[in-house]
Amino acid sequence: MSTPLQSPDNTASTDTTHRTDRWWEELPGGRNRLAGRAHLHTDAPTLNLDGTWEFRYGTRADGSDLGEPSEIVVPGLWQLQGHGAPQYTNVIYPIPREIPHVPDENPTGHYSRTLTVPEEWAGQLAGGARVLLRFQGVDSAAKVWIDGTEIGVTSGSRLTQEFDVTEALAQPGEHRLDVRVVQWSVNTYVEDQDMWWASGIFRSVDLLLRPTGGIHDLVTVADFDPETGQGTLSATAYDADGAEVVATIEVPGLGHSAATGVDPLAVGAVRPWSAEDPHLYDATVSTGSETVTLRLGFRRVEVDGEIFRVNGERIVFRGVNRHEADPVVGRTQQLENQDLDAAMMKRHNLNAVRTSHYPPHQRFLEVCDEMGLYVICEGDFETHGFHADSTWGEDGTGAAEGPAQNPLFEELLVERSERFVRRDRNHASIVMWSIGNEAASGPVTEAMVRAVRETDSTRPVIYEQDYAAEYVDVFSLMYSTIEESEQIGRRALGQEYQDKLTRMLRGFALDVPEGHFANPPALSKPFLWIEYAHAMGNGAGSLKEYMELTERYPALHGGFIWEWIDHGLETTDAEGNRIYGYGGDFGERLHDGNFVADGLVLPDRTPSPALLDAKHHYSPVGLAVSPGSARITNRYAFSDLSGLRAEVSVDAQASWQELELPQIAPGESAEVTLPEHDGPSTTVRLLTREAQGPVPAGHLIVAADHVDEALLRAAALVPDGAADAPVQAEDGSWSLGPARFDDLGRLVGVGELEVRSAGVDLYRAPVDNERARTRAPLEARWKRIGLDHARRRLVEISAAPDDAGTLRVRSRIGLDGSALGADVTERWSADGEGIGVEVTVTPSAFWPKDLPLPRIGWTFALPSAPDQVDYEGFGPHESYPDTGGGTTFGRWSSSLADFQVPYVFPQENGNRAGVVRAALSGGEGPPLTLRAPEGLGLAVRPWSTAELDLRAHDGALRADGLTWVTLSAALHGVGSAACGPEPLPQYVLTAREETFRFHLSAARP
Repeated sequence: MSTPLQSPDNTASTDTTHRTDRWWEELPGGRNRLAGRAHLHTDAPTLNLDGTWEFRYGTRADGSDLGEPSEIVVPGLWQLQGHGAPQYTNVIYPIPREIPHVPDENPTGHYSRTLTVPEEWAGQLAGGARVLLRFQGVDSAAKVWIDGTEIGVTSGSRLTQEFDVTEALAQPGEHRLDVRVVQWSVNTYVEDQDMWWASGIFRSVDLLLRPTGGIHDLVTVADFDPETGQGTLSATAYDADGAEVVATIEVPGLGHSAATGVDPLAVGAVRPWSAEDPHLYDATVSTGSETVTLRLGFRRVEVDGEIFRVNGERIVFRGVNRHEADPVVGRTQQLENQDLDAAMMKRHNLNAVRTSHYPPHQRFLEVCDEMGLYVICEGDFETHGFHADSTWGEDGTGAAEGPAQNPLFEELLVERSERFVRRDRNHASIVMWSIGNEAASGPVTEAMVRAVRETDSTRPVIYEQDYAAEYVDVFSLMYSTIEESEQIGRRALGQEYQDKLTRMLRGFALDVPEGHFANPPALSKPFLWIEYAHAMGNGAGSLKEYMELTERYPALHGGFIWEWIDHGLETTDAEGNRIYGYGGDFGERLHDGNFVADGLVLPDRTPSPALLDAKHHYSPVGLAVSPGSARITNRYAFSDLSGLRAEVSVDAQASWQELELPQIAPGESAEVTLPEHDGPSTTVRLLTREAQGPVPAGHLIVAADHVDEALLRAAALVPDGAADAPVQAEDGSWSLGPARFDDLGRLVGVGELEVRSAGVDLYRAPVDNERARTRAPLEARWKRIGLDHARRRLVEISAAPDDAGTLRVRSRIGLDGSALGADVTERWSADGEGIGVEVTVTPSAFWPKDLPLPRIGWTFALPSAPDQVDYEGFGPHESYPDTGGGTTFGRWSSSLADFQVPYVFPQENGNRAGVVRAALSGGEGPPLTLRAPEGLGLAVRPWSTAELDLRAHDGALRADGLTWVTLSAALHGVGSAACGPEPLPQYVLTAREETFRFHLSAARP
């Protein structure tokens, strides 16, 4: 290859109205790019340029310090291929905020390769064909040369950029392509999107031969009339100059063939597209020189007062926000991930996705069309960092100079909005446009919304930070509490909430009069939680309560959980442990830690318990089981339940029998009679009869149960046996039946089984929703009073005077430097099988009312690790007071490893609720059997709570050779406070007296 291009002289200028040699700082941004157009599948020749390129890396955008050539893979991010390092920030810009300038130290990658214009293109080029160079994604700006001649400059990292390179490639044969990419540019200021800062040509590059008389752009509208069942179709083709092209559109499935460019034509009865039935019609649009293939979905989207409708029916969005992320290649998208993500969403009852916070890879939208997901397609726009040096929601520092109110940005942002809508408007799955996220509000965002409407009038527009919904079609907020959401549903905001929204708008330096939210336009429009239920680590809580609101209030149309996937990157720590890295793991000075790991799936796309929780509460079928009957509610908008079958189990899910499932119309309910039985539990489940797209036959849609607690307690009771009396040895230790206690009254053995570190436990490792940068930083408060290092003091140990067969142990749990603590009374008794205990925990009467306890329970350690944990309780996945949707009562079996949840940042996990029996077996000692007739939480771990609390990465956790067992009588809820609300009051563990019981036995079979 020839010597890389030398950089032009760079003369700094603050005059942004003229071109400067600092091309990466130019406003409005970009040079010589073609206007946006649809991404089309065409039979015109395409030469893909992905693969290995020559690469030189430096720290100056002028290229003056580029290093020696190496190789790099395109598409890809250079920070993940050995050049520089990724950096994660949530809000704060990683560079000085000085519009439009960026630092001189600007990581820069210079890409080079040869490309060969095929000889067979020569004839078409001679006849007037054009050649386009297409970049589908370059972060954050790039200058392009061919054979040393400047072609242009990109603008918009996640937007397609095309250049007409016909003159540069007029001669077939080899040519040199150079692309210089800079990490920081004026685009950085509008692309602050809570993700890894990483750079490069991260989507595909193509060379396109555009034939004379071809189809440069195509706009289709496939409408459906829900009243008549009839469809209409219009299609307009354009050439590169924007003039209409005469073409023919054919839809064989409808027997339709017509010229493009005419008024919508009736095509007769059609099978409409929806997320429930994503029917697509194959179509072609042809001229004499090119044929474009596409798939059409006939559907109508409309806002009808406060109701959002698809095909005439109210839609509830059971959705998720989706960043593009992969643990190996980062934001570069493996093609298979597009199909995998959509298929996983469908299998977990999600029906909608928001492409946060930029247009996705094209394949993902195609998959949403095919599999059936409603899409809010979002523009490549966020300026969150302009609020970094102000008090969010209280004053306008930063916001006033931000792009939403800065006319310097209007042309750039309006063009970007038009560009992404033009690219994606032919997709049936897109039912709404969003101009962007967390970028304040002002004249520029209003102009962007107008531009979107002018580009496509068939879909509503949404933008969350138009808090009063004055210029958008759909009202949306993020992380509204249940109380606030109910006020929106009732269409009447309380004064406190009005004041809060007023402060938020004034935080954008807007003049908001008093009373502005007494009756804002928002209350006459549909409402969405554009983000809610922050799924970071062990969370998010209260999905049940949110989804119940959508059934109670028609204006509440559901929303989008934050978010789909943890963005952890595969790496190793200083000790050589394989971990998923987050902010701070790559040497960054400025970062936001593990806030980037907040998804429903782990970095490797393993479902987290939060996804299983969402699956249950997002179920399209409501299921409530009571003694003798089950109430089944059809939550589909269009479908009956003929595609499902029902089964019932009355023996803790050991066996199943078919139930007759009546035909239930959308929105209707029916009661189904259940078989009589004398067992303590009844479980009903609904499964698919046949495969439905990516959802296989026999797939569980929803399950629910009824448990008769009185019968359950009776079934789990330990049989009466001969009672032994406690005996004290000379050294002060005690024995009671098969149990042994030391002189401090601590249990140290059951039969042949050694027990260590046994006692009342008031602590659990904090979850992400309780850490420092949350709305409820409980971790610091718990540790400040020493809950994580509580000390025990024996008060009294004696044979109970009122019961000769009982050993009574009284103790005090104390906290360093504090008079807070708890009094503990344990009453131990032996029987023919083992040892039982009744534990009463009484926290200090003056415990702060606003400080919940993490846990009230009992923890002990066994000297060897079991291979198997068998339990009877709620499973098969973890459950906390405000999570665990979809867990049902049954007999479950798990390996010790599968009992854990490998959250990126270690934290409390793995609790199984309502366990009445458990057996730990397979270790070196005899199996341990647990009975808890009233039901307790059960966690079994190869490491202690202290180890969970100490480590910062799952891969760094170290097993200590013990098996740690925790029984929880009560747990504090997990909430969403990493970004959203704290746990609801009913899930807060107040410092209250708690009494619980359990029984242990250990005997070799």
